[in-house]
Amino acid sequence: MRNLFRAIVATLIVCPALAAPAAAESDRWEVSLTPYLMGASMSGTSGIRGREAEVDISASDILSNLEFGAMGILTARKGNWGFGGDALWMALGATTNRPDADVDVNQGGFAGYGLRRLGAGADLTFGARVNTIQSEISFKGPLGLVVEQNKTWVDPLAGLLLHTAPGRRVGLRVYTEVGGFGVGSKFVWQVFPTINIGLGSKASLDLGYRWLDMNYEDGEGNEKFTYDMLTQGPVMGLTFRF
Repeated sequence: MRNLFRAIVATLIVCPALAAPAAAESDRWEVSLTPYLMGASMSGTSGIRGREAEVDISASDILSNLEFGAMGILTARKGNWGFGGDALWMALGATTNRPDADVDVNQGGFAGYGLRRLGAGADLTFGARVNTIQSEISFKGPLGLVVEQNKTWVDPLAGLLLHTAPGRRVGLRVYTEVGGFGVGSKFVWQVFPTINIGLGSKASLDLGYRWLDMNYEDGEGNEKFTYDMLTQGPVMGLTFRF
């Protein structure tokens, strides 16, 4: 599956760069802000201090244990160049019976990237994402043992943003990326298509689906940390243009 996505994304990045002429530059900044919600599910392997477990959490499970969440995308461009950011933060809390403990997990991803227009419907993206995971397990009982492990790492990213021409009542946007390359994660890929329905000249309703896969590993023995996880789910947001 991952090799297939690598081939698809590599093809998407190379072909438009060879085929599409550069679009005419604009002399004003075009800014858009998109707060969104994601019905995320997670599957893969997670390990804290050398102890690994298979993870298969549905969107309803995440929602029932969600204490706080915030997600949003910002892009700004002028002419053939621009920049953007994508922020995601989830705070999850749950109580387990086996063992009898309270589990708290905070997970965040904060990406910043540059944009280079390749043509009327394609942009090259390049940047990095800061990933952070804060895990704590508080065991109940006379000992009151608390086990925690926090990790923060940075993944370089490169990708392609495909989109229909602006001004249409209904548009399509597809964001793809690959990254990690052993600098942070072993490998990262993301595919994020959305349909954009115009609500006027300055706003649109965005409906889509997001796949984000990360494979990160650090440390050895009792200090080993593993995060090999696919996060996916439907997305709904509103885009405001300024």
